[in-house]
Amino acid sequence: MRAVLFQLHWFLGLTAGLVLMVIGTTGGLLSLEDDVTDLLSPGIVTVPARETPRLTPDALIARLKDEAPGRRVTLMVLNGAPDRAARVRLAGGPGRSTETRGTETYVDPYDGKILGPARGEAFFDDVRRLHRWLLLPGNGDGWGRTVTGASALALVYLALSGLYLRWPRGRRDWRVWLKPALNRRGRALHWSLHAVVGTWALVLYLAMALTGLWWSYGWYRDGATYLLTGRPAAAAPARGMGKRDGAPVPLDPAFAAFAASAGPYATAAMSPAREGETVRIRAVAPDAAHFQARDEWRFRPDGSLETRDLYAERALGARLTGSMLALHEGRFFGPVGRIAFMLASLAMPLFGVTGLLLYLGRRRSRRRHAIASAQAA
Repeated sequence: MRAVLFQLHWFLGLTAGLVLMVIGTTGGLLSLEDDVTDLLSPGIVTVPARETPRLTPDALIARLKDEAPGRRVTLMVLNGAPDRAARVRLAGGPGRSTETRGTETYVDPYDGKILGPARGEAFFDDVRRLHRWLLLPGNGDGWGRTVTGASALALVYLALSGLYLRWPRGRRDWRVWLKPALNRRGRALHWSLHAVVGTWALVLYLAMALTGLWWSYGWYRDGATYLLTGRPAAAAPARGMGKRDGAPVPLDPAFAAFAASAGPYATAAMSPAREGETVRIRAVAPDAAHFQARDEWRFRPDGSLETRDLYAERALGARLTGSMLALHEGRFFGPVGRIAFMLASLAMPLFGVTGLLLYLGRRRSRRRHAIASAQAA
């Protein structure tokens, strides 16, 4: 049994390992996206704080009609900080289908001036496509999603089988488990790095793989949702019973009611609503644990509250299913978790390289043994 597990371990390491090295490296880079784009984009993601009040949602939409003729706002993310720009998604326009998802850009919340996308966003978009779909044709509908999903399953096996294969048959000093033998050379050093660093990062890799599968397989997402919440995964909730071609409703009454009830906020996201729909506002509090700790408010067009779903009041399973990306990136566990997940992701190539060196060393050792046996015979 142990020999079979070992053979499968190195086989998956040599095949899926290359993909995992790419996924790990790109995942580590993506964890730095917000910091890098903020650093490169003063005057775009940040604006001078002013004494004048910021535009209301309806006033901002009206101003953007002049700034971007022919485009329509499909999403608006307002920032609670006075020196941070708002982010909007614009759809339509010349040469664009009105059904496209649109493009995102930052706008000045005081005068509605379009500031453009953050510098570096295009680079990180490519990194994200490489991380999720390996830049293969079709993106999420192509083979890339299948390959990365299979690699995540392989990572689960590699982590668990690696632990089993390393499990001591007798008592062993903890330093053998947790301290790499950097004074060794050659194959002994490669094994020590492969095994010890793998032990350090075992739980993190399992968390990355098990959460990454959320986006790879619908059956996995449905099963995880049922396991965590006790309910089957629901379809995307309808925002209202009215038709999408109805007259637009004002957002200002709902936003004013939200601001009065919720108080300070870090971000508040909303989309234009049509007649018969409720206005949904998804807000993150300034002291929220992570960026997906969102409270959801729904208001009628006159500003009266219809429903309120606070993140802190949800059951643990509901918080987990609504925070899958934060779990995947380690942000769910605070700054320490984010750094630990980033370092573990960037360390992924170490296992591919040391695993390959161990495999080649094993083959050379077998050849030498076979030659020595032949000569002795």
